[in-house]
Amino acid sequence: MTNESLQSLLEGLNENNQISSLIYRRPLSSNVDFAKIWDDIPKLTDSVTSSDGPDNFYLIKNAENIFVAIVYDMVRDLHWFVLPEYRGMGHLTNALKQSIIPHLFLKRDEQRITINEVEIGKDNFTASEKVALRLGFIKSDDNDGEYLLSDNCSNAKDYNFGNDSEISYDRMNELKKHINFLSRSLWTIQTEIEMKLGQTDYSDELKDLVHEIRNHTWKLEDFWWSRNTDNNSR
Repeated sequence: MTNESLQSLLEGLNENNQISSLIYRRPLSSNVDFAKIWDDIPKLTDSVTSSDGPDNFYLIKNAENIFVAIVYDMVRDLHWFVLPEYRGMGHLTNALKQSIIPHLFLKRDEQRITINEVEIGKDNFTASEKVALRLGFIKSDDNDGEYLLSDNCSNAKDYNFGNDSEISYDRMNELKKHINFLSRSLWTIQTEIEMKLGQTDYSDELKDLVHEIRNHTWKLEDFWWSRNTDNNSR
């Protein structure tokens, strides 16, 4: 993703405009949300060879609840961007140190980043390198713009995995209907295959999958009630 696309994501969040994306957030702290973002809403015209799912991001807010920075987790690299008017205020460094790096180290032992002056310009390079060194990243001896941070003291069991958010009863019912729609849509496909190619092991396998998906309409409701019962008893 480019700086322009990351900036557009932040501006869309601040304007509450998420028409072109599916954004699901899980708060890690008062100023950092872990987010899974579908850049494009799935469509019938999508390529069947596409395995694209959601990408992982960290969204950083200031005290006024304005999204001021974003970190794109590419696993082998991190791409961060701060809105120009909020640079130099420590939002990125503090969020990385207190929330983002500990969360990343729940599932990895080290984090690499690349900071290339030729690609991002001298000013951005200087600012990004300053952030990296403050966080403890060590510059590679190969002079290839790579920096490495090892997990030497992270303790996952003591870290907050995130705060649950409420799913309303009405939203739960909407999700149930969506699951039912998906199962019935698959059923129409299964019916066509069975009627045109005969009843086979494959058509029976599809039928089993239809029932398995449809069962999740009730499994979702049972899960929703169990979670709400647990929350009310706390």
